[in-house]
This record gives sequence, C-alpha cells and structure tokens, in this order.
Amino acid sequence: MDKLKEYFKDYYVLNDVNGILFWDNATNLPSDSISSRTEQMSILSKLTDKIFRNSKVLDDLADTKNLKLSDLDQKNLKLMNDIIIRENAVDPILKTKLIEQKLKCEHLWREARQNNDVSIIEDEFNNLLNLVHEESLQLSIITKLSPYDSLISKYDIDYNSNKIDNIFDIIQKEIIPYYLSADKINDPIVYKSTISENEILNQTKKKLAELNFNFAQGRIDQSHHPFCGGANSDVRITTRFENNILETLSALFHETGHGVYEQNRPKELLYEPVGQSRSLSVHESQSLFYENHIFKTNEYFIKFAEIFDNKNELLKSFKDHYHTIRYNPVRVSSDEFSYPIHVYIRYEIEKVIFSEKIKFQDIRNLWNSMYQKYLNINLVNDTDGVLQDIHWYEGIFGYFPTYALGAMISSQIKYNCPFYEDFLKKPESENIKNIANWLNKNIHQRASLYSSDEMLQNISGEKLNPSYYSRHLRERFLK
Repeated sequence: MDKLKEYFKDYYVLNDVNGILFWDNATNLPSDSISSRTEQMSILSKLTDKIFRNSKVLDDLADTKNLKLSDLDQKNLKLMNDIIIRENAVDPILKTKLIEQKLKCEHLWREARQNNDVSIIEDEFNNLLNLVHEESLQLSIITKLSPYDSLISKYDIDYNSNKIDNIFDIIQKEIIPYYLSADKINDPIVYKSTISENEILNQTKKKLAELNFNFAQGRIDQSHHPFCGGANSDVRITTRFENNILETLSALFHETGHGVYEQNRPKELLYEPVGQSRSLSVHESQSLFYENHIFKTNEYFIKFAEIFDNKNELLKSFKDHYHTIRYNPVRVSSDEFSYPIHVYIRYEIEKVIFSEKIKFQDIRNLWNSMYQKYLNINLVNDTDGVLQDIHWYEGIFGYFPTYALGAMISSQIKYNCPFYEDFLKKPESENIKNIANWLNKNIHQRASLYSSDEMLQNISGEKLNPSYYSRHLRERFLK
C-alpha cells in the first residue's frame, strides 16, 4: 500500500500544478500566450497520465490482494483501483488531443459569447464533441457503463442516469408545474452601489472568514466565469463584478463553499483517494449551502447589508432576486426556484447528445425549444442561450446534474443541521461559526470515507430525499 500511496501523491501533486495553471489561464494569461500554455498543460497531462500507465503500478495493485488491510485502506484501495482503471481507459493520444481542443474552444467561446456569434465556435465545438464521444466510448468499455454514464462517473461515482432520472422526477412533476403557474416578474430592482469594488471585496472577505475560509491558504481574484481552483493549501476563488452587485456577492459565497471544503479535507489524507472530496455533487452541496442557506436568507442578509449604502434599496433588490420567482434565461443569475429547471434542461440535452450524437445546431435548437417549453422563455440571443455556460466548450459533459443534486443535498443538510435554527434566530458570528464547524466535521473532514447516501444517512437518517429540496423552495417562494 505504501508504494501505491507514493504513486497517488505524485498524481495529486501534478493535479495541483495543473490547478494553478488552469487558474492562471482563466485570470491572468496574456492573449498571445495561449499556445504556450496549451503546450505546458498538454505535457503536464502526459506526465500525469504516465503515472498509472506503468506495469509496476499494476503489479503493486495486484500484490495488495494478499494483504490484510484496515477498513480505511480497504476503502482507499477500492478508490485506487477505480482511478487506475479509469486513467488507463482512455488512449493517451486522445487525452492530449482533448486537452488541446478544450483550451482552443474555451478561448473561442469567450469571443463567441462576447460577440453573440455562434459561427466563431461551431466548427471547433463539433470537433471537440467528436473527441468527447470517443472518450466516452473508451471509458464505457472499461467502466461497463453507458457512454453518458461513464462521463457522469467522472464527476460523481454515486449516481448514474437511472438514479438521476428518479431523483429529478420531482423537477418534472412538481417544480416545473409550480414555476409555470406561479406569478413571476421580468425586471427585478437592480441596486446601484457607490462603494468601490476593492471596498466591497475587503468587507466581504471579513464575512467569508467567519465561514472558515482561511485567507492564509487562499485568495480571491476576478475571472470571466466564477470558479474555485488552485491546489492543496492554495485555494483560488474567482468572481466577476456584474452590473448587479448581488450576483457578484452570491458567486463569492458560492465559491467560498467550494473553497472551505477543499481547505478542510483531512490533512493526513490529502494525497490519498479517501482524502479527496467525495464528488462534485457533494462539493456543490457545500457551495450552495453557503450561497442559498446562508447568504440568501433574509436573516443573514439584513446583517450583511449593513456594509452598503442605501440599505433599504438593496434589501428590495435582494427580495426581488432571491425570494421572488423571475423570468431569467441565464442559469447563474436565475432565482433558486427556476435554477433546477435550467439544470434539468441541460441534463436532458446531454442525454440526447450521447444517445443520438447530435451536433451544435441541433443542440442549439433543442436548447431554445426546451427553454420555451419548461421556462416559458423565448430566447432572443445566443449569449443568453446556448453560449451562456463555459462547461461544454471545455469538453465537460455529465457535470451539470451535479448542480441540482448538490442543491438537493444542501437542503437535506439544512433541515438536519442542529445549529441552523439558532443561526436564523441570531445570525451572529458565533452561530455562523457553529454551522461552519459542523460542516467541517460532518462533511469536509469525511472526504471520500463515505458515499453521498452514507454521509446523508449519518446526518439525517436517510439517503438523498429530494422532498427536502421541494420543501425548501416552497417555504422560500410560495408562502
């Protein structure tokens, strides 16, 4: 086991290096440096890939069958085996092509989105999609999953499309009908602050520190699309300043949830599979807990708003954006009630992409028709339509379901956190810390020691139950 752990330390350290390069690519990279960065990340990918394409690794893995292992190392070994098999599933030449095409498409997407011009990205996206189809086929042979499920398993090993279909049934049968029949607004009040961006960031950092984000091992920067990245002990959060400052703040709390999870994984297991975050669904549950169940509560935001001028106008804007159902074509700035519908649309499109192998224009048409059907929104441009998210243009498919799964997990956690009611009654530093510390102990430090359902069973006495999510949405929006 010790030798296997050495291989995995190398693997995770190289992933850390890639995390820093990816962060720099999205925040600071000069425009004429794209080709050199592509080469750097391509070579790094090859080095990472070689770690497990080594007969010695497979021999060491086979030798563990004769060892008596602790419960911890048995869990570790199972995860190691899955990772090694998966890393050997995809041809290294294909991996290199994917890295190069993803970086090319990502930068073209920025241009296409800014200019509302799909012609800039269409051909290269279709080329990327062909590579992803090949990746999914190679993965499916090894994992014994369908091509689409093999991609989902890259981001969540606990849920496949059959399970997700059953869980998302509540979106189809409850949330969409409620949304379509509910009163909605088109033009929420947008608060205009006179406070500088630097002052907003400085004041917000104090609030994020209360939520256990450690700025001695992390930082905040600006990027085109908010994300959390970086490396162990070097967590990088990004946001973007919008015309609507609430969206900037909401993104900061969201990414902080990701960051706090990363900073509080068990230190002694940082470079072992059991020490990694369980899945992106669980990760998303933490970002959405901080965003939806802390920042977007009336009780907390009334206190938070004290750092701004013209507080009453800000509170009106807050109610319009976060406690009122709205027409909004953009997922990241939608209200919580319509948010899972945005995710559901992407999930349904992804299933069609991998069952029927449709190309960009068909994806675009399907996107527009589903927005009309499920959200009653007639899209007037592609920037707010099929170009709004970066994920597909980075070659990321099977990821979107984790957003809604994470929202459902976060609601189940909310209703079973013993400190949550005290926080609502008195959203002061001590009660906020109590919640953050409880999350650290019961989720972050458990890392991959338990499956998602086992973690929820420990916390709530039952596996993932989407009715908690429906309850949360009704209480926030329909009372």
